[in-house]
Amino acid sequence: MTDSRQPAGSHSVGQMYALLLLTTILWGAGPVAGKIALQGIPTITVGMLRFGLASLLLFLVAHRRISGWRTIGRQDVILLVVLGILGASVNHLFFFFALGLAPASHASIIAPTTSPVWTLLLAARLAGERVSRGQVGGILLCLLGVVLVVRPSAGAGGSPLGMLLGDVLFLLAGLSWGIYSYLCKVAMQRHSAETILAYGMGIGGVLLLPLALLERPWIALAHTSIAAWGGLAYLVVANTLLAYLWWNQGIQRVGAGRTAVFSNLIPPFGVLIAWLTLGDRLTPLQLMGGGLCLIGVWVCQRLPSGRKE
Repeated sequence: MTDSRQPAGSHSVGQMYALLLLTTILWGAGPVAGKIALQGIPTITVGMLRFGLASLLLFLVAHRRISGWRTIGRQDVILLVVLGILGASVNHLFFFFALGLAPASHASIIAPTTSPVWTLLLAARLAGERVSRGQVGGILLCLLGVVLVVRPSAGAGGSPLGMLLGDVLFLLAGLSWGIYSYLCKVAMQRHSAETILAYGMGIGGVLLLPLALLERPWIALAHTSIAAWGGLAYLVVANTLLAYLWWNQGIQRVGAGRTAVFSNLIPPFGVLIAWLTLGDRLTPLQLMGGGLCLIGVWVCQRLPSGRKE
C-alpha cells in the first residue's frame, strides 16, 4: 500500500482557518440550495449527480494527489466503500428526504450539531477515548436543544407529523455523518484527503445510480428550471467538492478537534441564509434550542486537559 499523505496543500494555519470559515458558510447555504434543486430534480438523482460529478471533477483537478486504485490495500478498499456508503449515499438519502418534509433552518441546526456528538461517542466506544463529565453535560444540552428544535409549532407550514419525521431523518443524517467523520480520521492516517474524497464520493454516486433510475429522472430533467440546475451546481462545486476537501484538509493541517469547532458556525449561518432566501422562521423556543445545541457541541469539542490530537 502506498502512503499518499502529503501536507494539506501549501496553506498556512491562518489560511486554513479562513478556508474552514468559508466552508461553514458554504455548508450553511447547502440546505437552501438543496431545497431549490429538489424543485426540479428528483431526490436520489440529485445525490447521484452531486457526488458523481464532484468525484469526476476532483479526479480531473487533483489526480496527482490521488492514490491509484491498485495501490490501495484490501482493508482500505473496504473502508473507502463504507465511507462512500455513509458520507454520500446514506447521508444524502436521509438529509434530502428530510428537506422535503422539514424546513431548511431545521437542517442547519439538527444535523451539524448532533454529528460531532455521535463522533465523540463513537471515539469513546471504539478508540477508548475518555469522555469527561463536562462532555456528558454537553451531550445532554445538545439533546435538550434538539428536542426544542424538533417540536413542531402550530404555525409551521406542512404537516406537524411530517415535519417531525423530517427532523428524525436529520438526526439520522447527523449520525451517518458522525460515523463518517470518525472513519475519515482513521483513513487519513494512510491516505490524502483527495484520495478519500474522490473514491468515497465516486462510490457513493455509483451506489445511488440504480435507485436514481427508478425515479425515471429523464422525464423531470427535460423540464428542469435554471434555478434547479443552479442549486445542483452549487451542491456539486461549493457544498461538496470545495467544502468536503477543505474540511478534510483542515483535519490534516490543524487537527480534528480544532477543525470540528468550526461546525458550531454552520447553524447560525444556515438559519440566517434560510431566513433571507426562503423566509424560514424559528420560534423563540426553537431558537433557544439551537443555542443549547451550540453550547453543548462547544463543550463536547473542548479538548480534555493533556490530550494530544
